[in-house]
Amino acid sequence: MMLLLRLTFLALLSSQALAYSPDDFIHSLGATMWGYWGLTDACANGSYAYGFEISVEEEQGALDDDTSLNAIKLFCHTPDGMHTGEVTSSTFNRGSWTGAHICSSLITGYDIKVQPEERALDNTAANALRMYCDGGDYLEAPGNKWGDWLGPSHCRTGMAVCGLMTRVDEDQGTFGDDTALNDVRFLCCDLPAKE
Repeated sequence: MMLLLRLTFLALLSSQALAYSPDDFIHSLGATMWGYWGLTDACANGSYAYGFEISVEEEQGALDDDTSLNAIKLFCHTPDGMHTGEVTSSTFNRGSWTGAHICSSLITGYDIKVQPEERALDNTAANALRMYCDGGDYLEAPGNKWGDWLGPSHCRTGMAVCGLMTRVDEDQGTFGDDTALNDVRFLCCDLPAKE
């Protein structure tokens, strides 16, 4: 029975993932790999990300487990500015939302700060996020001090960010090392043709 449930779950993931071309996702290599990829959550058809917010757990001190970045949320609107909602993928249950960061245009890229695996220490995985606005400037949602930026990744010309999928590690229990959000891929959608 358990095998059947697992196969059904994998089939659902596969069919959902096929709704988007792998070429339409941007991804920076080098993130940690604990946890599982969540489902892609995309802006309503014809709308794109113009802002974002992250959920971060503050540094817990030497004797407690740090998770740092726990969730990412995108704010969506149509090219003429009508807000169409918010999207997020898998999340972890710690931290607090740190406030919205809004571009004057659409979002076209990102960079993520990740702490590499520390075998004997408290791993935090993803720690902070930058999102690039159309035109090249970026907005940074500060997280915690650990890790390094992996390097920016951008949508192809004529596309903008319109969704995301996150890789999140499940709760490891009282004595386990929780890392929460480990990695993210952003979905890019074609912009309407300019008249």
